[in-house]
Amino acid sequence: MAGQEIDLKIYLNAIKGEGSLLLATIRDKGVKRFGRAFGMSAFLVAAAYFGVYKPPQKKISRLTREIEAARAMAESGAAYQDLRGQLVGSYGTLPHVKDRQQWLSNAVIDSLRADGLTPEMFHPIVETEDSGLIFQTSAIQLTLKFNDIDRWLQRLEGATPLMHVSALEVLKKPDILGWNSVSASVMTAIPLKRFN
Repeated sequence: MAGQEIDLKIYLNAIKGEGSLLLATIRDKGVKRFGRAFGMSAFLVAAAYFGVYKPPQKKISRLTREIEAARAMAESGAAYQDLRGQLVGSYGTLPHVKDRQQWLSNAVIDSLRADGLTPEMFHPIVETEDSGLIFQTSAIQLTLKFNDIDRWLQRLEGATPLMHVSALEVLKKPDILGWNSVSASVMTAIPLKRFN
C-alpha cells in the first residue's frame, strides 16, 4: 500500500511538472502560435468521440433494449403457454355442452351399474349457470354397505369427465344390520364456451 502511494505521488508530480512546462511555453511563445494545433486537437478529439465512441454506445443501448423486450416477450409467451395448457387440461376433464342433456344422469347410472347398485330415488338434474359454466346437480338415495359406499364414491370422484360428490349423508339403518341409508348430491360443470 505504501509503495503504491509513493508511485502515485511520483506520477502526479510528473504530470504537474509537465503541465507547468506546457503553460510556461504557451505564455512564452503566445497562444496564436499553437492555435492551429489546439484547433486540430479539438477537432480530432470531437471526431473520435462522435465518430468512433458514440455510435457503438448507441448501438449497444439499442441492442440492450431489444434483448430486454425479447426476454419479456419470451417470459410472457412461456406464461401464456403454461396457462393455455392448464386451460386445455381443464377442458379435458369437463363434459361438452353438446352432452348437456343426459350426460350426468347417464354417468351416475353407469357408476351404479358397475357395482350392481340400484338407487331408491334419483332426483331430476338441477342446472344453474354462473360465470360461463353450467353446474348440474343430481340427488340420489341408496341403501348400501360401507364398502359399497367407498367403491362407488371412488368411481364417481375418479371419473372423466369430472363428477364431484358435493354432499353426502350416511345414516345407519337400525332395522337392517350392516346397511346404511345414503343420500348424495353429484355435480359437474360444463363450460358454455371452450377457448382454443
